[in-house]
Amino acid sequence: MTNREALLEAALASLQDKGYADTTARDVANRAGVSLGAIGYHYGTVQELLDAALAEGVRRWLEPLAAVLSQAQPPPLEQLGPALDRLLESLRSNRPLVIAYFEALLRAERSPALRTALAGDFNALRTTLTSGIDRTLVQGAHAASPDPQTAATLIMAAFDGLIIQWLLDPDQIPSGQLIAETLQRAAALAPTDRTSTALPLTSAS
Repeated sequence: MTNREALLEAALASLQDKGYADTTARDVANRAGVSLGAIGYHYGTVQELLDAALAEGVRRWLEPLAAVLSQAQPPPLEQLGPALDRLLESLRSNRPLVIAYFEALLRAERSPALRTALAGDFNALRTTLTSGIDRTLVQGAHAASPDPQTAATLIMAAFDGLIIQWLLDPDQIPSGQLIAETLQRAAALAPTDRTSTALPLTSAS
């Protein structure tokens, strides 16, 4: 392992142990077994190193999820329960990385490089989801089918909301299967004739 790689791994480990605000350059250098000057040589500043570590941590967490989603087969509602259960399991086994993910979102506002890296990760995940949804819609073509990319964006938003709730109180989160079954029941209650629920554009005189 090169000094650059050792610094990145040490920074990622320190972020998981102590968080962004409490990680110092000396923490990282000591853990990596290199001099403080190595940080400046390889990354410029400790902030740039920590930003790179945050981006790497998010990538490591999202990459397996994207791989699972890319292998999912339609119909999506039948796959949603297992997918959500895998997400919840990934949260339990990667809690420090999940926390680093939210720290990265806050930090990205002041770090263009980190913002670009995170946006790239999100776009890759959105593309994977969009592709899966598009395959599903082709197999069951319907005039009222949603836009695949918009649907993928909404699914990602739901995942983020689930993650926030899990971080605050994991015991209150139902199983992925129960969430999927509830969504199926809600979908069954939706009217098939969209015009029947449309609001009038003008009031009757």
